[in-house]
Amino acid sequence: MKSDMGIVRTSTARVLAPFDATHQAIMEAMQAVGQDVTPGNPIYGTAKRSIRKNRWASTVSAGVRPETDTTTLVDWSVEMMGDKHTAVVSEILQALPGIEVDDLGVTDALERLGKMGRFFGFQEASALTQYIHTDERVVELAQGVYNGKQGMLVLTTQRLFFFDKSLLGAQVEEFEFSAIGSLGHSQKMTGETISISISGRSAEIKQVAHGRAETFIQAFRRVKADASAASAPAPTVIQAAPAPDLAEQIKKLAELRELGVLSDEEFESKKSELLARM
Repeated sequence: MKSDMGIVRTSTARVLAPFDATHQAIMEAMQAVGQDVTPGNPIYGTAKRSIRKNRWASTVSAGVRPETDTTTLVDWSVEMMGDKHTAVVSEILQALPGIEVDDLGVTDALERLGKMGRFFGFQEASALTQYIHTDERVVELAQGVYNGKQGMLVLTTQRLFFFDKSLLGAQVEEFEFSAIGSLGHSQKMTGETISISISGRSAEIKQVAHGRAETFIQAFRRVKADASAASAPAPTVIQAAPAPDLAEQIKKLAELRELGVLSDEEFESKKSELLARM
């Protein structure tokens, strides 16, 4: 979104600390990175243009809200020219004094990616947490080339998307889970290719590190199976009708005998059958 000053970008981060501690820590971190801070909620901060950091002047707001007794959500809004919005938020979060930020599974996924994948996907890796929703987690990553652009194929517990973070900004192309027919892979000397079949077309992520494609596809199948199981309707439970009360049945038989519908012998026979079922 554009404003009179520049472009406004928003994101949300989860801080693993109670509300009061997080609110105080955010103010201290903003001051530590050179922001001119106005206390409150949201917390506002402004910074002048920095040639050293290669950033335009910025206005930042941090809306702090409790999620649980031990976790807090921070809604960020950064207004500035250029494309350094994520860098501004990352700098503040890294300056939090003694408080951990939920990375939504990014760190573990990067470790599995390997050194070369992390190297070529550095731009995406450094900004990825701000493009992951707080109600999802990263499951697997695959660095590769899509439509001629270097980037990261990202599998979360809810989505599959290609993330390209370049000097000109970030682009995200999402592949709708329900529209994906299948994922396949092929191998060449130059690397592997992950093929995504989507509603009559195919998307190819090329130059994926050897061995990564199969791992990624297996993870996708697990996530899709879990999603299908979660959305499946609960099985219908058919309850058996309660058995008629024995005393009530014998009473009705006695009434039929009084009316002459049943003889004494028939009454005794039916009563014996009922008693035998007990």
